[in-house]
Amino acid sequence: MTELTFHQIAHELLKKEVEVVTLQGNFVGRLLEVGRDVIVLESRGRMRERVLAIRIETIVAIFRVENFAPRGPFGFNPSEVESESHHEESSSH
Repeated sequence: MTELTFHQIAHELLKKEVEVVTLQGNFVGRLLEVGRDVIVLESRGRMRERVLAIRIETIVAIFRVENFAPRGPFGFNPSEVESESHHEESSSH
């Protein structure tokens, strides 16, 4: 079995939505670049997008976020709530 490096794993996640766990907190966004000592993440905040450079030495874990979607005020995806209410209406008929 070959030993994978962080850089190899991170390159597989390029242009994907990821969560990065660091010693200073967690960050979610699209992985834009993997450098020698930093990764670049495009993170979406409440009203704006920001680009973050995160030092690789502070990273504890990085993984792909499968269902990355904007969340509503209570943590729900607006389309999830819509589809649930639609499902309830159709199942009551």
